[in-house]
Amino acid sequence: MQNKIIAVIAVILIIAVIVVVNNSLKPVIMEMAKLYGSRAISEAVNTTVESTLSKDSFSYSDIVSLSYSGDGFVSAVEYDSAMINRLKIALDATLLNELEKLRSAKVKIPIGSLFGDLNLSGRGPAVKVRISQASVPEIEVISSFESVGINTVKNEIIVRITVNSELYLPPKKESFSYTQDFVIAQTIIVGSIPSGYVDIS
Repeated sequence: MQNKIIAVIAVILIIAVIVVVNNSLKPVIMEMAKLYGSRAISEAVNTTVESTLSKDSFSYSDIVSLSYSGDGFVSAVEYDSAMINRLKIALDATLLNELEKLRSAKVKIPIGSLFGDLNLSGRGPAVKVRISQASVPEIEVISSFESVGINTVKNEIIVRITVNSELYLPPKKESFSYTQDFVIAQTIIVGSIPSGYVDIS
């Protein structure tokens, strides 16, 4: 009888230790999972942009038309909305396929990396955390104007991709966002063009 009581107490103590350790490590695991998750999404976004632009080359003149005044300076900047939509659709389709691969993927975090010790980093068994896409990625096409000299500006066409995701570590769920900009075309313009950003989506 006494042995049974000792065994029950031992089991209770083991469960209590597991619960305490689990609860104390979960915040650290979630932070590490965000880091690993961001890396995975970054790779998906970079793959998307690289593969899309390698199939369809988008030059500055494909997206932007410049109008000139009588003295030869730029008087207006016009954007080809059809070409911009084509670019966004191509990126969106490819990115959704890449993110779909992450839906069933799991982030593996070595236990040693959770303790902040360089000697233990990357060592030990891995904790698996599932990443799930939370929403459709947002793709913006932005025109950026930057002064680079007297009456001279640099105009860049920037693609800004934002992906909202969720991490699941039952029963906890936490969301995070990843954003990255890509310059896909640029030119130097001589003329009075205001500096700043213009959303041309």
